Amino acid sequence: MSILMIKSGLHGHIDELFAADLRRSSDAENQQALKTFLASVYSSLASLAWHLGADGNVFQREALPASELTDDAFFALNHEREFTVGGTGRDQRQVGTHNHRQQF
Repeated sequence: MSILMIKSGLHGHIDELFAADLRRSSDAENQQALKTFLASVYSSLASLAWHLGADGNVFQREALPASELTDDAFFALNHEREFTVGGTGRDQRQVGTHNHRQQF
């Protein structure tokens, strides 16, 4: 892969990320789009590093952990949705520590 192809690939990753209508997509779709984008960019950076004479394996090794940062970034939204009525079909009463007879 040449440097020009890497440059084109990086631009393609950005275009792909913004091709989807991020404002109208669900949080889960946006989360997955960011994970894919980060993993793809790290892979392209690994190729670029190799062309520049550096160790591209460092970027390749960090691609998956970097994409998992997205899970941390969306943690609050996912956690909030988990405990709201209609989010996953559960509400606070269903995940409480009291059984039905103890609730009053």
